[in-house]
Amino acid sequence: MDYFWTNTIWYVLLGILTLIELIFVVVKAKNHRVLALYLTLMGIVLDFESIILIFLKGYSYYPKILQNPPLPFDDVLAGNIFSQTSVAATALMVAVLNLKYYWYIVLAGLYAIIEESFLALGIYSQGWYKTWMTVALLPLLFQIAKILYAKNLKTIKPLFYYGYILLALFPLNIVIVTWGFMLLRLQEFSFTVLPDPIMSRHFLVLIHHSLISIPMMLIYFLRPKWTWKALVILMLYIAYYIAFKANLILIKEGWFLPVSTITFFWMYLSVLIMDKLYTNNM
Repeated sequence: MDYFWTNTIWYVLLGILTLIELIFVVVKAKNHRVLALYLTLMGIVLDFESIILIFLKGYSYYPKILQNPPLPFDDVLAGNIFSQTSVAATALMVAVLNLKYYWYIVLAGLYAIIEESFLALGIYSQGWYKTWMTVALLPLLFQIAKILYAKNLKTIKPLFYYGYILLALFPLNIVIVTWGFMLLRLQEFSFTVLPDPIMSRHFLVLIHHSLISIPMMLIYFLRPKWTWKALVILMLYIAYYIAFKANLILIKEGWFLPVSTITFFWMYLSVLIMDKLYTNNM
């Protein structure tokens, strides 16, 4: 059955609106830091969504975007990406335009209308999570975005700076590389560590991300000698291989070195890109 005109089209339209909104905000701000802040905000909403969507099963999406994905849940994740890129773009707009508090309620109300419309169309469903919670939580996100943007315009203190970058690594790496390898069936994660297979998979994804992102940030910002950098990278390869042999990380035969090397390289490159964006050196 072709679901494009019943399910997918609505997510595509949401994506187009998000792109227009994001372009408008970036042009309005005329500052590369805005792109960096968008990725940080994406990290915030995706971290929150990981808890609500995956571990607490608050709701589900049915975009029917992915045909024959590795798991049916991957299509749910695709719908979530469309939703959260939109929310992060709106939060960024609120911050850049310095919108008044009444706009928080107006915009939260618009998202409530979208949410209820998606429910009526049958392309989204709710468990314990309800639309009123979106209305209650979005103003908090908008205020956080304003605070982060205000600090971003000034000199960010080191601890906050590293936090901004660490959050941004979530969309840059989990969404683009880790999930990308999973969709290509080159890499997967054990379904048996936790009783629920989906929770098990994504619990390991988050552990995997943390154990790579933090060392990469350390070797980038501490700028140790090449011998120490090489040692850290070697330890990461060893840890990856142990996880592979223990069947915590499942990698297609013959793809261990390409998958691990691309993962490490992209993580380091992501830290570099975020650092350059936040310092306006791009």
